[in-house]
Amino acid sequence: MIDISEFIKFIEENFDLVSGVPCSYFKNLLATLAKQEEGLTIKHLIATREDEAIAIATGAALSRKRALVYMQNSGIGNIGDALTSLVQLYQLPMMLLISSRGLEDDIDFPEHSIMGDINDPLLETLKLKYWYLKEEWWQKIMQEAITEMNTQSLPVVVMVKKGVLSE
Repeated sequence: MIDISEFIKFIEENFDLVSGVPCSYFKNLLATLAKQEEGLTIKHLIATREDEAIAIATGAALSRKRALVYMQNSGIGNIGDALTSLVQLYQLPMMLLISSRGLEDDIDFPEHSIMGDINDPLLETLKLKYWYLKEEWWQKIMQEAITEMNTQSLPVVVMVKKGVLSE
């Protein structure tokens, strides 16, 4: 598992705002953000829906702030219109940190199985460049995604499997 304090420090150095819909794959990250909220330089806004988090990140991007949005992969279905008709159309850079549900580690949750099966093809259909976060290369992966986000001025996705950011 990635050290959450190091991960938050990296996020603070590269983003101005974090917003999203909570997921158990991010529980350590979100708990640490909540505990340290007063001492953080980054703004954290919990959203009620994934498209709301995209709207918050859009406002940040329009004011030249760097935003990271977190959600479950089931939320990709809720952000299609906001991504294609706003974020991609107007080339607004943001990173989407998405938990990869419906795979072998949480196969006991049938509500995630369909999205787990179509996750990668859906990201490709939406023309979103994506990476899978790995413990041993996490900083390199995150930096590569940030570089792509900044040079192309488009959203990018970093997928997170179970156990990478939380037990």
